[in-house]
Amino acid sequence: MNLIKGAYKQDKRNDRHLVRKRDRRRNRRTGFFFAAVVCALLAMIAAGYLLNGGDIFQGIHLSGQQTASESSQEGASSEGAEPNVLLGEFFTDFAWDPDPSRQSNLKTASKKIDGTILAPGETFSALNTLGPPEDYEAAKVFANGGVDRTEGGGLCQVSSTLYMAANYAGLEIVERNPHYAELPYIQPGLDATVWFGENGWGALDMRFKNNTDQNIMLREYVNDKGFLIAQIYGEKSTGKQVSMDSEKVEENPNKGIKWDTYKTVKDNNGKVLEDGLLFETVYSYNPPVPEEMQHKTNEPRGSGWLDPSNTTGWANNH
Repeated sequence: MNLIKGAYKQDKRNDRHLVRKRDRRRNRRTGFFFAAVVCALLAMIAAGYLLNGGDIFQGIHLSGQQTASESSQEGASSEGAEPNVLLGEFFTDFAWDPDPSRQSNLKTASKKIDGTILAPGETFSALNTLGPPEDYEAAKVFANGGVDRTEGGGLCQVSSTLYMAANYAGLEIVERNPHYAELPYIQPGLDATVWFGENGWGALDMRFKNNTDQNIMLREYVNDKGFLIAQIYGEKSTGKQVSMDSEKVEENPNKGIKWDTYKTVKDNNGKVLEDGLLFETVYSYNPPVPEEMQHKTNEPRGSGWLDPSNTTGWANNH
């Protein structure tokens, strides 16, 4: 009997030993399983990190001026490629006029434009984007046949710089109005004024249409060298090559100063899509500046485009 009890106790010890061994094996398998899951998750995160250029957290707006991908508009379509191919650009001298009110207006207006997305077929309106006039400080403008101070002085430089970028991007110009007189920061015949008017009457707009089959993004900002930069990005190259120029053809004290503007557009194969006289502009002579509005300005450092790689082939036509 004692032998049987001893054997029973030994069997119980053996059973407990087997149970502990099974538990250890099950725990090891469970540990291996969780370790594999964790490794898989880490691998997925790392892959997402690399595919998204290191930006795991989507929707974070990164501040900056030079990179198209760092500027986006809320509500813009997420379909298709991101507009990061430079289609056209232009710059003018922001610092030539040191008037603080004027410089404040240029910065405020540029920020309203910067990051705007236009879908295919959509038309950009400078007045709709830049308004209302109450957002701006009073600065010098051409008004009432002379020089005056009113809200929004300087916005014409913002619209003119963007207008030229739109031309070089091969976009369709819907509306362009010249200034009253020649301006120092841009070649005559290449400018595009804007004017809010009074209660909508007499308003002058600058408009262009996205005539491509892709979303485009507008950039406009002041860089650290004191230049106002306007750029237009697309999802892919349009292949268009654009050249523009203007020349003074007449100057008459009784009629004004006449400039002819020319534009040539070629497709990717060199076929001419548009060529010849774009428009004629007659400027009045600059009116005298009232004594109380006079202040020192600098000689503009020029205007033009920045792209050293000649992305759109502009240099081929100059």
